[in-house]
Amino acid sequence: MISVIIINYNGMKFADKLIESILSQTAVYGEVIITDNSSSDESAEYLFSRLKYAVLLKFKENIGFASAVNKAVKSASFENILLLNNDTYLKEDFIELACKNLNCRNKIFYAPLVLNYEGTFIDSAGDYMGKGFKPMKRLSGEKYTGKLSPAKVDAFSMSATYFKKSEFISLGMLDERFFMYFEDADFSLRAKEMGYEILFTPECIAYHFISGSTKSVYKNIYSPKKVFWESRNRVWMFLKTKYRINPIKSAEFSYGTMTSFIYHLLKTGYPIEYLTGFFEAFRKGRNR
Repeated sequence: MISVIIINYNGMKFADKLIESILSQTAVYGEVIITDNSSSDESAEYLFSRLKYAVLLKFKENIGFASAVNKAVKSASFENILLLNNDTYLKEDFIELACKNLNCRNKIFYAPLVLNYEGTFIDSAGDYMGKGFKPMKRLSGEKYTGKLSPAKVDAFSMSATYFKKSEFISLGMLDERFFMYFEDADFSLRAKEMGYEILFTPECIAYHFISGSTKSVYKNIYSPKKVFWESRNRVWMFLKTKYRINPIKSAEFSYGTMTSFIYHLLKTGYPIEYLTGFFEAFRKGRNR
């Protein structure tokens, strides 16, 4: 049995597709925990009224993705956890295959295959840490042919993932300082340092809405807040790992910082937000 956790924020646009995919699963789930970060629409109530065995955790203010995940996992009734963004949906045998993996292995976190909303291109096949110490989606943008093999990967995205509750809690859960962005990569690094593996499982397929597919790609992917949080959280990730004492990794981190600043200067128009996040990370990170 599995607890399905949906992290929701104004997700009415995606609700019907997600509901249909959960209700049509080939295996029974135990509960659905709808965790709502102070949505201004009625999406949380809509999900709650249409999903079987639903529980609603509704917060009066947006407490951030990391905190919402931690609270939902701690409240889950079952050991097996399936975590989803509200802009995803599942292939009909996802829960059946995920439970098979979870029930036969320990000390593993899982990265399913995530396709775009239409199922034609790969969104991610697990994540990896780029040379500039920035999380990157593995195989992102490649056409999906159906021919992928399981593989050990560096990290997993929490847009769609599954894991064991006790193992997630034992590793300290997500760092709630991050609020949103890169908290899953930070957790992945921590898990691997503690001897866990992260396994890409192509048989478990989810679909994810990708806003960057629109024409105004840079402005649709980034906002001032996202640039600030990604910049700050990337520094925190680096300061928390053993890479900070490695001269080669430190040089890669510095190179990535410089190229990211140039990218935001030329492409997104948010270089000030990038620098603000960067310096705040060092200022507040020293106090932790």
